[in-house]
Amino acid sequence: MISPASHEERTRLRAIAERQLTAAEFNAYVDAPMSDEEREAILENIAWFTRRYPTAGERLRWCRRVMTHGVLPRG
Repeated sequence: MISPASHEERTRLRAIAERQLTAAEFNAYVDAPMSDEEREAILENIAWFTRRYPTAGERLRWCRRVMTHGVLPRG
């Protein structure tokens, strides 16, 4: 069983998550080459999404739902 994060751990994680990247750090991240595994995962997600929502209208409705509720569905 995983125990809840301590206050110190939550504070440290929040600082990491909210840190503003410099322009150089951002560019280094986005300019890094994509691995084969990353590319495969992206293509698999696109394939699933287009099977689940085959028409443009269904995709737009999904986007509107997500934007309205502010959360991505699970599953």
